[in-house]
Amino acid sequence: MLQRSFDQPAALEEPAAPAAERWPQPTVDLREMARILRRRWKAVATPALALTLLALIYVLMATTLYTATSTVFVDPRRASAIEMNESSISASNFGTDDATIDSEAQLIQSIAILQRVVEKLKLTEDTEFAPPPGALDFIKRIFKSASSEGGASPEDAAKARAVDILQRRLKVARQGTTFLVDINISSQSPRKAALIANALAEAYFEEQVRAKNDATKIASNWLNGQIDALKSRVVASEKAVEDYRAANNLTMSQGVTVNDQQLSDLNNQLIAARVQTAEARAKFDQAKQLSKSGDDAGGINAAISSDVIARLRTQYADIAKNEADLSSRYGPRHPAVANVRAQLRDTQRLINEEIHRILESTQHDYDVARSREDSLQQSLDQSQGVSTSSGQAQVRLRELQREAEANRTLYESYLARYKETMAQQSLELPDSHVVTKASIPIAPSWPKTLLIVGVAGMLGLGAGCVLAFLADYLDQRVKTLEQAEQIAGVPALAAVPLVAAGELARRAKRGRSELGRYDPKATTLLPAPLQPPLMRYAIEEPGTFFAEAIRAIRLALQRTMRIQPVKVVLVTSALDNEGKTTLAANLAQSFALLGIRTILIDGDLRNPQTTRALCPHAESGLLEVAMGRTPVERAVLTDPSTGLSILPSTAVKHADIITELMFSEKIVDIIDYFRHRYDLIIIDSPPLVPLVDGRALAELADRIILALAWDQTPSEVLSYTIDLLAPVHDRILGTVLTRVDLSRLRFYDYYHSSAYLKPYATSALTAEAAQ
Repeated sequence: MLQRSFDQPAALEEPAAPAAERWPQPTVDLREMARILRRRWKAVATPALALTLLALIYVLMATTLYTATSTVFVDPRRASAIEMNESSISASNFGTDDATIDSEAQLIQSIAILQRVVEKLKLTEDTEFAPPPGALDFIKRIFKSASSEGGASPEDAAKARAVDILQRRLKVARQGTTFLVDINISSQSPRKAALIANALAEAYFEEQVRAKNDATKIASNWLNGQIDALKSRVVASEKAVEDYRAANNLTMSQGVTVNDQQLSDLNNQLIAARVQTAEARAKFDQAKQLSKSGDDAGGINAAISSDVIARLRTQYADIAKNEADLSSRYGPRHPAVANVRAQLRDTQRLINEEIHRILESTQHDYDVARSREDSLQQSLDQSQGVSTSSGQAQVRLRELQREAEANRTLYESYLARYKETMAQQSLELPDSHVVTKASIPIAPSWPKTLLIVGVAGMLGLGAGCVLAFLADYLDQRVKTLEQAEQIAGVPALAAVPLVAAGELARRAKRGRSELGRYDPKATTLLPAPLQPPLMRYAIEEPGTFFAEAIRAIRLALQRTMRIQPVKVVLVTSALDNEGKTTLAANLAQSFALLGIRTILIDGDLRNPQTTRALCPHAESGLLEVAMGRTPVERAVLTDPSTGLSILPSTAVKHADIITELMFSEKIVDIIDYFRHRYDLIIIDSPPLVPLVDGRALAELADRIILALAWDQTPSEVLSYTIDLLAPVHDRILGTVLTRVDLSRLRFYDYYHSSAYLKPYATSALTAEAAQ
């Protein structure tokens, strides 16, 4: 923390980098973020504490609410009691997709259902849902639309306000991807919350039944209208069929026309007649063939199958047997034999006559069958002619029949659906049911103290962290040796710690004893006890971090003096009140204690702080010597305790003289004079940015030490100061951080803070670090 190790000659040989290239690049790691939060802990804690306090106030002032939950199962599979077919079931049931279930959840929150609950429970008479006018209502009405309740009656306005409050107290949520929906109601009364939640579920079921009844009524009315129209169409189409049939003589019998039926019957009869004709012709041809050949005609089938011929032949056989018996007994000429032979001849004749009759009957049957066949063929030909002429009429008839059948089918379908709908209208059931009725809650659901305070605290911490990071990012003041070195492009020599006010007050009390012996009009140096404590702090408290930092600067300067001739050292700063005077005085005293002939020149003629601190009543100084009014030996004052020589600067009334003096050869002559008589000349210079005097003195110095007030000097100012010293950049020995708060420095630069020096610290060091 107190000093920087560097190779001074190498640093002197490095070229000066442009100021724009010396800006630090914003790099932040986890350790740096932790250090930012630690050093900005107030910025982190303030929003957190503020939001936590506001959260506590809100918790104490918020209205206590109790939440009751009623769970409803939306059943997509429940069908109406009257539904008979698959199409009606699929049309009545809910879908099982997420959109349908979410739609039902939104339906529960609809205004219609909420109005039903408000009316049922008479919430307009409840002060919770009909609060009395408050002090802020007038302001709310100013920002509310003028026509929001302009035309509503007081009852409607009260109902609308109750519905609005109930809607804000209601939360409907689906349980994951299930069919369960939770109805959450918050109220100031636990019992009222459960009552409203259950009433809301019941209102939801009633709304489902009402909606289905309305849909059924609409469907019934529509079906009724369609049925009337279809009935008229059926009657008209059937009448058209009958009129066309009558006009075209297309009388129907058993589903076909009479002509077609006759044609079919004639065709069947003709086929049978042809078979009969063929049989009769075969019999006739056989008989005719036997007649021509002279064969016995009794062999034909008709004769063989004739009962008469069979009896005659039996009789003939008996008579022949009797004739043979009588012939063998009486002889052929016996009258009995002759009589029997006469009987045989009569029987034969009868047989022949019967066969002849059968032959004639065969021909007659053949003629009759052929005549019948011809008659049927003629009738069939006539019917076919009639059928051909009515073919076109039958095509049109079938078309009319199909149209009439279609109209009849559609009419019967609509009529059946209408009857089902009318029966279903009185038996509608809701598609949901209650799984869990809301019970009276025991613990309040709002305000959630731990959650609100915790979230407020976390948000406050988050906002505080963002604020801390933002403040640290926007804070461009120099705080570490690395930062000063990166911006300036020159070595950072040391960090001079801030001495606590209590320590300075304690040391200032030591001079009270000398105050009585001091002559206020004396023009010499103030006695050591009367000098400001900081002006001699390094030599009087050598064991402090302050003295350690002065010695580090002295070491850096000594290294340079061993290599190069350095006699004039300019101690300056960018702005006023950055600790350059204290730094110059302590550094000069530190060199003087080593036996090096050292002179401290107060070069700030406009604001001679060194003179005010060490010899406030000096009669002559730098200006008088330069103007030749006073010899150098008389103007220079010597500190007997350290051997340090001091050239003060008296007050100057004319500022233009000062400016011209700094650019004159007289200052050069004075410095050259001291070069020959002192080993080291330390000049307390004016600040560089506001005044040009310091820049002029920088031209005469061998080395320049730039003092930077810790956590005060902006980085832009430091960069600008380095640019101002660009002509003498090679003479800049380095920068020194002054007034460093060691307790805060560890949050910026832990390795250069007091953390690693504690094992070596004396009691004074420890006290200073603690302060």
